[in-house]
Amino acid sequence: MRGALVKYLGYSVILIVGLALQTAAPSSLIMFGFQPELVLLLALLFALMQGPLDGAIFGFFGGLMLDLLVGRFIGLRAITIMLSSVGIGLVTNRLYKENFVVRFSAIFLGTLVGQILYLVGIVAFGRTVAWSLTTWRTILGTSIFNGLLSVVLFRPFVALNKRLIFWDELFKRTG
Repeated sequence: MRGALVKYLGYSVILIVGLALQTAAPSSLIMFGFQPELVLLLALLFALMQGPLDGAIFGFFGGLMLDLLVGRFIGLRAITIMLSSVGIGLVTNRLYKENFVVRFSAIFLGTLVGQILYLVGIVAFGRTVAWSLTTWRTILGTSIFNGLLSVVLFRPFVALNKRLIFWDELFKRTG
């Protein structure tokens, strides 16, 4: 039981760091006027590595924490990130994830779908959204930025995940 706590504690720390960087982003994190959606990126990477179910759980809790931190549309970001993670986890289940084109494409599409779902959810709550060229440029720019970050972050994320699983197994066996 204690071993599983180590793994989930590690995942929680990753999520908290992502939340902190996304909500209090330094200006060095903004490139070409676009800021990455780090919680969505982490959830999509997690779905890419672990599959749709684990990605959905990670995405839901990450989105819910982001909603509670920001304080708008509580639950909407949780649902959109969860749905995006499930979709990417299902689509990439049979693909070779070590290929950087697959990773970039999956994260690009997941970010694109996640942001569009969020805007559709905002409209469902009665807010107006200007579907202008600027909105689409922002969505595409953030999706490309997340895709590029995924190419760089995937291997360290996999290594960290292997280390967490190792510690999890070690604590399970030693009690």
